[in-house]
Amino acid sequence: MNRMKQIAFLIFILIAAPACKEVFEAPPQSMFKATLLNSTTEETIQSVVSVQGIGLDSLFYNDATLSSILLPLSTDEKTSFLISFDSTVDTVTFVHKNIIKYESMDMGFYNEFKLQAVDFSRNRIDSVQITDSLVTKTWHENIKLYIRPLSAGNN
Repeated sequence: MNRMKQIAFLIFILIAAPACKEVFEAPPQSMFKATLLNSTTEETIQSVVSVQGIGLDSLFYNDATLSSILLPLSTDEKTSFLISFDSTVDTVTFVHKNIIKYESMDMGFYNEFKLQAVDFSRNRIDSVQITDSLVTKTWHENIKLYIRPLSAGNN
C-alpha cells in the first residue's frame, strides 16, 4: 500500500511539474527607424544598404535594398554605426538618453530612448532631421536621412 502511494505521488509530480513551468516572454525592444530621402528631391529613395554597429559585433544589414532602416540603440549614451549607401560608407553617431521602462511581471524591463543629437560624416549623407526624438517599442520614423543622389539614372 505504501508503495502504491509513492507511485501515485510520482505520477502526480510528473503531471503537475509541466503545469508549473515558468513562462517567459522577451521584453519589447525599442528600435529607431530612419527613412532614406533624396537630398535634392526630398522623395523616398532606395539604396543598397549595409549597417554595422561600432563597438557592437553586429551586422544589421548586408547589401539589402531598402528605403528605411530599423536599428537598436545601446544602453550607453552614444550609439555609432557604419552605414554603407551603395558602397559609400558614412559614420552615424546617435547621442541619446536611456529610459528604463517596466512592461510587466512576465516581460520585465526594457529600454526607451530620447534622441538628443545625431553626428554624421558627409560622404553620402547630406543632412539628418530628427522627426520624433522618442524611440519606443512602437516602431515608427524617428529620423530622416537625406542622401546625396548618385550620378544620373541611379536615384
